[in-house]
Amino acid sequence: MTTCKMINKDIVVVGAGAAGLTAAIFAALQSSPETKIAIIERTDKAGKKILMSGGTRCNVLPVSMSEKDYFTDSSIHLLKRIFKSWSVEGCKNWFIDDLQLPLACEVETNKWFPVTNSAKDVRDALLNKALSLNVEIHYSTQITEMQRNHNDWILTASDAKQYQAKHVIWSTGGLSVPTIGTDGAGHQVLRSLGVQMKPTYPALTPLTGQHPGSSNLAGVSLTVGLTADTMIASREGFLFTHKGFSGPSVLDVSHCVTRYVMGQQQRPELAINWTGESKDIWQKRLTTGKSTVLGTLKEYIPNRLAEALTEGKSYRNQKVSELSKNDRADLIQLVTAYSLSWSSHEGYRKAEVTGGGVPLEAIDTATMRLKNDPGLFLCGEIMDVFGRIGGFNFYWAWVTGRLAGLAASKLPAQQQAQEV
Repeated sequence: MTTCKMINKDIVVVGAGAAGLTAAIFAALQSSPETKIAIIERTDKAGKKILMSGGTRCNVLPVSMSEKDYFTDSSIHLLKRIFKSWSVEGCKNWFIDDLQLPLACEVETNKWFPVTNSAKDVRDALLNKALSLNVEIHYSTQITEMQRNHNDWILTASDAKQYQAKHVIWSTGGLSVPTIGTDGAGHQVLRSLGVQMKPTYPALTPLTGQHPGSSNLAGVSLTVGLTADTMIASREGFLFTHKGFSGPSVLDVSHCVTRYVMGQQQRPELAINWTGESKDIWQKRLTTGKSTVLGTLKEYIPNRLAEALTEGKSYRNQKVSELSKNDRADLIQLVTAYSLSWSSHEGYRKAEVTGGGVPLEAIDTATMRLKNDPGLFLCGEIMDVFGRIGGFNFYWAWVTGRLAGLAASKLPAQQQAQEV
């Protein structure tokens, strides 16, 4: 029988993503030099999701935020409490001053990017900081089981290695983009410990469905106003894809569709205002003038979309001044409250994040510690919180990773001095 050598650490961080790297950094910063900290990463590279984010530019932070930029089935009060621990400004200064990563502001899009527009530079700044603090990283190692042994945790890896640690920070991510290792394995380990979770679902994912008219409008993009029942998308970008619809406005409300498909809520009605302008403005616009209906629409929306929306309409080539009352009302409805014909969604494969997970009620929000265990901390996407497109999910990762790292570093003196 082969005896497995136990690897002893003070703090083990499971997952080398945005939250995990941040947690390891803050744990190391607040610990004594003798404290042994290791990150265990199931893939061969740290921060894979960082590297692919923002079209490889990495939208590090939003310029400003509020709790309304996030969705959770947990208490909003608890969400606010977590965000109060670290402001956007404080987080931004940490990147610039401590990680030496210059950021550039895109005010018009409410985003902070690295000056170099390189997601790799963001990942490298985090990784190099962790390594400089003597944090070890063990790649290609997946934790498949975790159990208590008196006051310590014993973590078993898929290669039969075992790690013993006083404190564990669980930052395994969600189920989105499973090709980079986020396939829900972390959720399974927590469930095996009896941790209760909200049902998970893809979020910020493209939708599938029928385009207006008989032609495929793939590639057409514009600024819109989009609502999903009573929810109003705060982002304006809309893109027709070969399979359906995407863009920030669609992604921000896509969870309403995914939750319906998974039987978690009623069918949502998605309505689009193609220009974001009021019915009154269009009423005036379509009352006088010598242009035709089609010609008028083409002044405000892409030509292909204007043709698709009016396909089969008897008034398409009429002058707007000659429209009947009923036809004008029909056209205004078409432009300002178009019912989007969606059928489904593109799932976790294309999802930016995962909805659901560990509820905030199960967490001590001052430390990110699981309430029923003094040595297990959670951070990042594993919890029942996700934000809109635009750096909001990275901000959640930085904030929760910092809290978890700071709290996990507060070890008993004899544990800090433990020899490995």
